[in-house]
Amino acid sequence: ARLVAKGFTQQQGTNYHETYSPVVKFTIVCCLVALAVKKGWDIQQLDVNNAFLHGDLHEEVFMKLTPGYNVDNPHQVCKLNKSLYGLKQTYRQWYAKLTQALHQQGYVHSKNDYSLF
Repeated sequence: ARLVAKGFTQQQGTNYHETYSPVVKFTIVCCLVALAVKKGWDIQQLDVNNAFLHGDLHEEVFMKLTPGYNVDNPHQVCKLNKSLYGLKQTYRQWYAKLTQALHQQGYVHSKNDYSLF
């Protein structure tokens, strides 16, 4: 089971600030594969299934309780401490955390494409 926030109900300026996150372009993937083949590098792929759950939130975000969760107060809500699938800012928060980790390892952004380190 996966808990998903109803992100479509968020309103810009009220619920989130910035949602843009760079997305890798297909031409970058092709260039990296061509470079790896030419240099004889091994190619590996990593898929992080729960990546978005590790993004930190920098504002207060509340969510209604899921149906079937019984509480005494029907107006009770959850305060999210981490990003959650469905939030508009989830992609940006995950990208920020990934970028921070890569920078700590010595990687730098390409000046031509911010999805390439």
